[in-house]
Amino acid sequence: MPSFSSRLLPVACLSLGALAAFTAFQNPDPAIQRLATRLKDFYTEAQPEISYLHLNQAAYVAGETVWFKAYVANANSHQLDSLSRVLYVDVVSPSGRRVLLRRTLALRGGLAHGDLALPDTLAQGVYTVRAYTHWMRNAGEQLFFSRRVPVWQTAPAAPDAASASAGTAVPARRGVARPVASSRPDVQFFPEGGDYVAGLSTVVGVKAVDATGAGLAVRGEILDDQNQVQGSFSTSALGMSAFSFSPTACRRYHARVLLPTGTAADYPLPAVQPAGWVMNVREIGNTLRVLIRHRAAAGAAARTQALRLLAHVRGVLVYAGQGQINGDEIFSATLSKDKLPAGVLHLTLFDEQQIARAERLAFVPDPNALRVTVRPDRPRYGAREAVTLEVEVHNAAGLPTGAELSVAVANEAGLPATGTIESHLLLTSELKGYVENPGYYFRNPTPETRLALDHLLLTQGWSRFVWRELLASDASPAAAYRFLPEQTLTLGGRLVRTNGKPIPNGTLTLYQQANKSVNVSQANDAGRFLYQGFSGQDSAKVLLQARTEKGSTDVLIQLDELWPLPATPLPLPLQVLPAAAPELAAYSQRSRRQQVLERQYLPDSTRSILLRNVTVKSRATPPEQSVFSLHNNADYVLKLSDIPSTASFSDIFQLLQGRVSGLQITRSNSSYNVLIRGASSIAGSSQPLYLLDGMPISDAEGLMGVAPVTVERIEVLKGASAAIYGSRAAGGVIAVFTKRGNFNYDYSKEPAAGVAVRQLPAYYRAREFYAPRYEKAPSAALPDPRATALYWLPRLQVPASGTARFTFYTADQGGTFRVSAEGISATGQPALGSASLTVSAR
Repeated sequence: MPSFSSRLLPVACLSLGALAAFTAFQNPDPAIQRLATRLKDFYTEAQPEISYLHLNQAAYVAGETVWFKAYVANANSHQLDSLSRVLYVDVVSPSGRRVLLRRTLALRGGLAHGDLALPDTLAQGVYTVRAYTHWMRNAGEQLFFSRRVPVWQTAPAAPDAASASAGTAVPARRGVARPVASSRPDVQFFPEGGDYVAGLSTVVGVKAVDATGAGLAVRGEILDDQNQVQGSFSTSALGMSAFSFSPTACRRYHARVLLPTGTAADYPLPAVQPAGWVMNVREIGNTLRVLIRHRAAAGAAARTQALRLLAHVRGVLVYAGQGQINGDEIFSATLSKDKLPAGVLHLTLFDEQQIARAERLAFVPDPNALRVTVRPDRPRYGAREAVTLEVEVHNAAGLPTGAELSVAVANEAGLPATGTIESHLLLTSELKGYVENPGYYFRNPTPETRLALDHLLLTQGWSRFVWRELLASDASPAAAYRFLPEQTLTLGGRLVRTNGKPIPNGTLTLYQQANKSVNVSQANDAGRFLYQGFSGQDSAKVLLQARTEKGSTDVLIQLDELWPLPATPLPLPLQVLPAAAPELAAYSQRSRRQQVLERQYLPDSTRSILLRNVTVKSRATPPEQSVFSLHNNADYVLKLSDIPSTASFSDIFQLLQGRVSGLQITRSNSSYNVLIRGASSIAGSSQPLYLLDGMPISDAEGLMGVAPVTVERIEVLKGASAAIYGSRAAGGVIAVFTKRGNFNYDYSKEPAAGVAVRQLPAYYRAREFYAPRYEKAPSAALPDPRATALYWLPRLQVPASGTARFTFYTADQGGTFRVSAEGISATGQPALGSASLTVSAR
């Protein structure tokens, strides 16, 4: 049970058993009640989600396939399934300026799996693999799953062993930035709790990183404004450390740091506050001791200072209390770790005005962690032999339990260490920014790793909300959210003017090419709109046309990006430890041999059927024919490549005037009247039907904003040629095809004002991992190329009995392979286990 020092009496001491009955918890202090209620309301209304990808390897060679299993869970309980049913996975370039590969996945019970085929021409560098839902985007990128994945290029196979180790890694492309010796590392200092206060001793966290965010081992001294040494520090290889410090009023401090280059640089420390609060947290055995002190401003009358302390783990309130301090008194509270949920503990100190004055993060390990045992039926195997793996899951009491797992079997010799589902759920999902090698803090818990983890939390703390904003009003935090949870694929955005201001209550018309449907709706008073219900079974080509409330076309349609670029692109140069180079060379050669065999014998590596001596014949599609048009022939085709100085025309109607026989174009106020001779309508308008990349537009105004330089060709149809479009084309057809006729553009930077076109993706259908079976033909003639990724099982359901088995076959290549199983139990606990197996070459 949390406790106070003998000087102070607790107002509320919550044991873990009281957490489930939080709604019934009654505290006599109204301020604490309000704080606790706002905390609960935030997590109830915001319902944050968390995503994780189990990748089959930690790094790849260009040309390999990234196999992944996606887990999306409630960020509070970590139980699978959440609000969203759509997950986006992408690969971002090393520069952070391009999304190179994209996947849209349908979530079922919080689960999905897929693959990313890396082009063999992919430049060497460190890429970022991300996974997120629309709902996560409301809190920014902090909630995204994000992992840096090195990708290597390989040179042709070396003729002998001597040159093999020297010829694998080729230089990175110029676009992949590398830190240079003269670049100044970033060294920051973080007072525990938030501030230095004059005369109060505290602990200061240090973090030193290079240009890529990787930690640096540095050492330095703390100097005052008279260059008197006040302390010293040194960071580990991960770039973090801490030191004790007692600042003096009216002094300024800086650090003189000796950098890895051998040069020294000065870095300022945060300013010393003349008055304020200091909160320190110390781990003592199985408890966390919280110590709080206060220093009044010089000359201020001495008085009792009231305080309140709240602690929560992922929104679950585990401690709430109040007290007061006189002079040099110390407020003290003790929390037993074995009574707290596992994960990051958030402690916040409030003054009597309910203003957050200090915050601190601490880590609570899971004393009841699941035990996952992966057991091969033999330690060694020959080529093309059956491997039976047994997976057992037990809780801390030794009782069997069920779990949802995925299993990868890969040759990972020489590949870098990476994070796991345990480190992500319990640690990195609660921290802002890049965490280097998060698995280090969990693989082998020791006093050294616990201290390193505390240094991490000192220097990289983050909260999903800011108390000041949360307490500013009682309004729901989700009320202002821009993105809604997707049950199906959606299309959203807003209407804006050229100056970026929103256009309220505009009219929108949505055309769908596949079913020729038309939907008319209205944006809200903030200019926002959202279309839901796209099935995702096939890609949906849609066109949006917008007008202001008064019917004007002076509108820009700003569509929400499905795959947003990182907010702050960061160069990620390739990082390989020199000691790993020989192993990396061997891995690269294995991968290259595998890819050569796959291209030779497995044109489609997801199938076991080989096609030989097949000749495919077809007629080439005429360049004038577009996959987005219903007609095959036009009466007149105007290719803009044949017209000089197209940029000099203000719109396409000005360009068309006098160039097409039988086409009459006259100006009418801000628009045009167009008549195609030979095409007439007995009833209705004589205006032609306008098409933009195959999609109908209601009138000529919708095409006026299409810049001629963006157009590939214009086709004019009349009479029988236009009959395929029905009665609406009785006045003929004018079809405009842009150079981006594949529906790539999303925002009217160049397209027509008031018009936007998008091709919504279909849900990705995951490929099947190539894993042949050799029950009857262990010596089949065709080679089995699997050398790096031996097996991938995206879904292994362990029943309540706690045991599951599966069988696969080895390939021709020998080596030691690592079996990695990861997943989540029904109660939301991370589950992971590993084993190794040795295969003899054929």
